[in-house]
Amino acid sequence: MTRTAIDAHVHIWNRTRGETFIAERQFPALTGKAFLPEDLVPVLAATNAASAVLVHGPATVEHALYCLELCRTQRVFRSVIGWVDLRDPGCAAQLSRQSGDPGFRGVRFTPMLDSDPEGYLRSDGAGTVCAGLQSGGHLVEILAPQPLFGAVADLARAFPGMPVVLAHFGLPDGSTQGFDGWRQAMARLAALPNIHVKLSGLPLSANSDADTAMARAHVKAMVDLFGPQRLIYASNWPVATALASPAYWRNLLDETLEHMQMGAPQRDALFHDNAARLY
Repeated sequence: MTRTAIDAHVHIWNRTRGETFIAERQFPALTGKAFLPEDLVPVLAATNAASAVLVHGPATVEHALYCLELCRTQRVFRSVIGWVDLRDPGCAAQLSRQSGDPGFRGVRFTPMLDSDPEGYLRSDGAGTVCAGLQSGGHLVEILAPQPLFGAVADLARAFPGMPVVLAHFGLPDGSTQGFDGWRQAMARLAALPNIHVKLSGLPLSANSDADTAMARAHVKAMVDLFGPQRLIYASNWPVATALASPAYWRNLLDETLEHMQMGAPQRDALFHDNAARLY
C-alpha cells in the first residue's frame, strides 16, 4: 500500500433510528445489519486510511443532520456529504440548515430514487441547490448511471466553479460488452474540468482473476481520461461488504496501479491529496 489514504465514501447505518436503507433492496444480505462509527475504525486500519468522508445513507434531511452531528463528535470523520429534497420548494432552506456546519462539504443528488431521474437532475431545485453550493465553495456528488451523463454534464457546464463528483465509476455494469459504451460516455464527461470520479463501487465478485481484469480495464480508462488529479479513492463501506471487503478493494486498486506503473506522486493524489483538497 502507498501512503495513508482518505476514504472518501462511507455510510453509517444506525438501526435504532428506524431509518430505511435503500441498498438492502439490491443486497438483501445486508438486511438488518448495523454499521456504526466504532465498526468503521478497524476497516480504516485495514485499508491504511486515517479518516473518512461520511455520505448520507437514507435520503432525508434528518439523516444528513445526524451525519453532521456524528462528524462533530467522532474524529474518524473528516466531513459530510448531505442531502436535500430537490422536489421540495423549500430545498434552499434545507441546504441552509446543513451548509453552516463546519463539517459540511456538499450534497449528493440521488436521481435514481426519483420517478423521473433526468427531470430530477434538470429541475429548478437542482439549479437552486447547485447555485448555493457554488457560492458557498461546496461540491455536488451525483449517483448516476450512463443514461444520465448528459444531465450531469449540463450541470457541470452550468456551474463551472462547483466541483462535480460522479460516484462509483459512473455505475458501470462491469461487463466486457458494456465497457466500450461506458468508456465513451465517460470520455465526454472528462472533457469538463470540474468533474471528478470516485473509484469505488465496481461490481466485484471476489473472483480474483475476474476482478483483476475488471479493475485494470476500468481504472486504466479513468486514469487515461481524467488523470490522477481528478480521481478519488473510496471504499463504499458498508455497502461494498455485500460483494467483498474494503481491504480487498484497496489491495486490488493498489495492485492495479502498480501494474500500471503509476508513480508515487500520482498515487498520493488519488489516495489522499485530491480528497484532502475537495473534502
